Amino acid sequence: MATWSDFWAEAASVFPIVLSLEAGRYVVTAGAISLLIAVFWGGWFKARKLQTRSAAVRDYRREILTSLRTSLVFATIGFGMYLASKAGWLTIFETFEERGPVYFVITLVAMIVAHDAYFYWTHRALHHPRLFRTFHATHHRSRTPTPWAAYAFDVPEAVVMLAFVPIWAAIVPMHDLALFAFMSWQIVRNVMGHAGVEFSPASGKRSRMFGWLNTTTHHDLHHQDSRVNFGLYFSWWDRLMGTEHPEYQARVAEIVGRSKVCRNPTARSVKIAALAFIVVTGAIAMPEKAWAQAERGINGRWATHGFGSIVEIAPCTGDDEATLCGRIVWLWEPTDSEGRPRTDHENPDASLRTRSLVGVDIIRDLRQTAPGEWGDGAVYNPDDGRTYSGRIRLLDGALALRGCALKFICQTQTWRRPEDVFAAVRELDQ
Repeated sequence: MATWSDFWAEAASVFPIVLSLEAGRYVVTAGAISLLIAVFWGGWFKARKLQTRSAAVRDYRREILTSLRTSLVFATIGFGMYLASKAGWLTIFETFEERGPVYFVITLVAMIVAHDAYFYWTHRALHHPRLFRTFHATHHRSRTPTPWAAYAFDVPEAVVMLAFVPIWAAIVPMHDLALFAFMSWQIVRNVMGHAGVEFSPASGKRSRMFGWLNTTTHHDLHHQDSRVNFGLYFSWWDRLMGTEHPEYQARVAEIVGRSKVCRNPTARSVKIAALAFIVVTGAIAMPEKAWAQAERGINGRWATHGFGSIVEIAPCTGDDEATLCGRIVWLWEPTDSEGRPRTDHENPDASLRTRSLVGVDIIRDLRQTAPGEWGDGAVYNPDDGRTYSGRIRLLDGALALRGCALKFICQTQTWRRPEDVFAAVRELDQ
């Protein structure tokens, strides 16, 4: 007969594995989605940002800490399922010999559909005034959710959210890989639902084939208006019960429409001008033509990639010609989507957040390090308020800027003289 010492010995060996799996699933998924958004921010996701407000550092801290606490709750329930399976109370098998792959697929799909129904009705119940404060208030502190808000639950809500899994497993015999696939599916969809940017296909229309899948906009609207959009994976319960936001589809179409406009280079924002990912590149031997270009220097005005802005490079104010700075002097889009002047709202210095982006130095203290190359300076990114080290290379009349995120994801962009851009446009008309 098993003793308490046996139980604690088993708990000491199994529970850390379950906890690392739950916490790791959350951290890896939220981190991967966050990295994906950061890497492709300027090219696609910025236009698909769902709210003008951005989450503060304290929001990220709260979301991560409460989500890790939820992982602890989930791990406790998972360990309980492990013990229940050993005791024969749950049927969880490890091979396909007893039930084949067809059963695996059918039970997995059925579990996802059933969980969506379970989530809709429990979620809607948690919004009852008598339950909300105890069960659900913590999650709704994220008015502008981030990928890290996926598990930001009160402890009672965390228990309710995962209770579906042992209940289902007690009714339906499941393959352990099916349970793993389900938990992976739910965290990916959960993180995407809180990502703050729209992942929907470019059309933005509710298609017959995929229109029943919820979008990030769907759940983001729920965080803005808690009376609507209670579903998790699918839209059919909200549509059937009349709880779908009346402007939901119009919002999705409007958001994905922005990304279509932004694929037109002339409509890109100052993100391109900022070049958030400019960091050190290696010195490259310059051909004779580049030496000639270096004598002209890089002083003057440059059109950023896509003509989103014009930056003027000149000797830094109050310094000799040994250092160069670059200042935004013109924006293609001087106002935001609400008609307000674009400001340096992400600046770490709160006193500078209301200043206009026109006039902001985004390149500072560059020095010529080789013929046709400038470096050892700093590049400021107004989009996130961060400053990066960087280098610029002059070749064939253009500025080549190479940027790297995390030292292994690199991007190269090119700035050209405005007159060269105009000349190229005139050639198209001939």
